[in-house]
Amino acid sequence: MNLYIHIPFCISRCNYCGFYSESADHGFINSDFPKLLQTEIQLRDKADVSPKTIYLGGGTPSQLGAGGISALFKNLPHPQPGAEITMELNPADVTPELAQAMFSCGVTRVSMGAQSFDNACLSFLGRRHRASDISRAVSTLCHAGFSNISLDLIAAVPGFDSDSLRHSLEQALTLSPKHISVYALSIEEGTPLAHDVATGTVHPLPDDEVLEQLAVAESALCHAGMRRYEISNYAFEGFECRHNLGVWRGEDYVGIGPAAATREGTVRRLNYPDLQRWREALESGVLPPAQIETLSREEDDLERFTTRLRLAEGQSADSATALGRERLETFRRLEKIGVVELLESGTYALTPRGMEVADAVMAEF
Repeated sequence: MNLYIHIPFCISRCNYCGFYSESADHGFINSDFPKLLQTEIQLRDKADVSPKTIYLGGGTPSQLGAGGISALFKNLPHPQPGAEITMELNPADVTPELAQAMFSCGVTRVSMGAQSFDNACLSFLGRRHRASDISRAVSTLCHAGFSNISLDLIAAVPGFDSDSLRHSLEQALTLSPKHISVYALSIEEGTPLAHDVATGTVHPLPDDEVLEQLAVAESALCHAGMRRYEISNYAFEGFECRHNLGVWRGEDYVGIGPAAATREGTVRRLNYPDLQRWREALESGVLPPAQIETLSREEDDLERFTTRLRLAEGQSADSATALGRERLETFRRLEKIGVVELLESGTYALTPRGMEVADAVMAEF
């Protein structure tokens, strides 16, 4: 299986972030929290299953600290040999002790939320770190033994043009990451940024400027030798995120922790984003409350089919035909308007224009 662990702790919430998180309680993080994760794993009958990928996301997983990381991994299932184990980090949290604990526990890949190398942009986004923290953190991680490091960047931030993004891309590449993700800033309901947009304090960039910045990112990263293997993700060959590839290719995954999502067969499970209810349920020996949905086989097949369209490798014509002849006709119609193309491998994939309007393309199916 692919295992996702949600670490729902943050010191502060970034202005744009819509993910579930709570204030960090380091006493709880280092003692009860890892044990409760193990309890949920046992109640979900996953204690004896060896994951082929483990992804620690959040929240801010680096808030675990060295002690919390060691405690956490003692309570997780043993991964398969050669498993990819990813942990998200905030640059401001990286210390030699943290990096060494991660490496000693078997973390193989680090995904760091750099977001920008422009300090004014970082302040606008509500980030805790400065640009100098990013290079310091990468140096610390490399010294601890990490070679597979990914950096996240945010494009289309109001008030920051393509030159600001280009500077961040250049600075990121000087640190020799193996993977870079570039996401266009989205306005998430209930965030401070959404409030500022609603009151007219902040004005999102128009679509043409958003697309211009994403094109700047694609040009810079592909010129550096990376491949755009998914809409927002670039990597040198062999360093694509195996956990996310599994999800996009339609593999099952199990999510543990508050607000974590699971897909097993036709069953979808979403733990409620409520740390207290999650904790109380597990301390009582029962599964935490969750939203559970069972899809029909046709719905499940179609969801997995469209998710794979995010990838540069695309979807095969045979897969389309298996969903009904009309799906193949949809591909052919979309090919005529230039948003998908038929590759030599026999798969249909998004064109650069198709990646710009990917949601609309997927809606056609």
